Amino acid sequence: MRLTAAFLAAGVIAGLASCAGGTEVTLEASQEGVETTPVATPTETPALVPAQLPPTTPNPEPLLTAPSEVAETPDASAEPSRAPDRSAAEFLASLAEEFHFLLAEEFEYLAEVSVEWNPDAQISIAVVLSDESLYGYQATESRISASAVKPLWTAAALEAVGVEAVRPLGYAALNLSDNFAGGRVIDLAGGVDAVNSWTWNVARLSDTRLEAWRFDDPNRVAGNFRPENPLGNRTTVADLALFFVRLHNGELLDRDETAALQQWLLDTSHSLNSPRDLDGVLLDRLPPQVAESSLHKAGWLRPNCCPAEYRQMIDAGLIVLPDGSWFALAILSARGEFYDLANQWVSLAACRIYAFVAEDSELVCEREGDGIHDPEIWPEPTS
Repeated sequence: MRLTAAFLAAGVIAGLASCAGGTEVTLEASQEGVETTPVATPTETPALVPAQLPPTTPNPEPLLTAPSEVAETPDASAEPSRAPDRSAAEFLASLAEEFHFLLAEEFEYLAEVSVEWNPDAQISIAVVLSDESLYGYQATESRISASAVKPLWTAAALEAVGVEAVRPLGYAALNLSDNFAGGRVIDLAGGVDAVNSWTWNVARLSDTRLEAWRFDDPNRVAGNFRPENPLGNRTTVADLALFFVRLHNGELLDRDETAALQQWLLDTSHSLNSPRDLDGVLLDRLPPQVAESSLHKAGWLRPNCCPAEYRQMIDAGLIVLPDGSWFALAILSARGEFYDLANQWVSLAACRIYAFVAEDSELVCEREGDGIHDPEIWPEPTS
């Protein structure tokens, strides 16, 4: 299958450049309201660079060179012998290169759909295989992290205080996306600076930063917090996908802690019960048995919370194929005028990428009504 062949390839394909239902509110905010002052400068990026992150050039060089040519005029006196076969590594590399460029074509198609549905939207996609090979579309662009990074906070807390101390908050923070529970998880980890230290040095995710999470505590901020930077909680879809791979590979936590976090993420919503649902977008169009076996965490900034320039859906997780193989996937659509179509697009993109990797040609990802904005789903605020 394509997934196995692709394990030897790495690359990033560049392209176009992004409050909760229920308790999800993801702009850094006080309890009284949401701060929405835009900031032009990006958040500081730590110096640490994740291991094995491939280069971000649009046309990466192949990992292996072509086979050596056989001499044009062999020695006639020598005993005839069969021409040497390509090595297994070279053969797999050629298949991986095909995977690379076919997936790039899929990314380009999805970008065209996004422009057609939601012309102002910014999109990002990251696909990461089990060996941390990264395939992406604007995958390293800095984005508002929303609640998609709550699994990182929970992982930091698990390492700091253990499963039993985190368990009372884990379900609320991840399954309900409760912002107050999320804040207490940060506290268990040792505070904002401790979460950042774990993110950069243990998870090795250099483009993810927590600036402040002031729900129920206005002082829950980074040591170098800048009050003029209310959108300082940042990540990339590459970082999110790499986190899920490293979690699954047991690189971040001990076995019990890993199992607990994976179970909480597995218990998140796997489908959408209505057009206004938000916490099952990534898995909604996948085959039911695949969705039920996969884990994810979404983050969102929705109408009635945020102006259009801040709105987004970002969802990341680990997709488990029917044969037991897997890959990590993170997708974002941000700043589009039509929020319902942004969510539709993320769901469609996840389905099409799954179908490509799984070679499931019978899966129909498109749905009736796709690309048609319904203003009744997310009406604009009246005041």
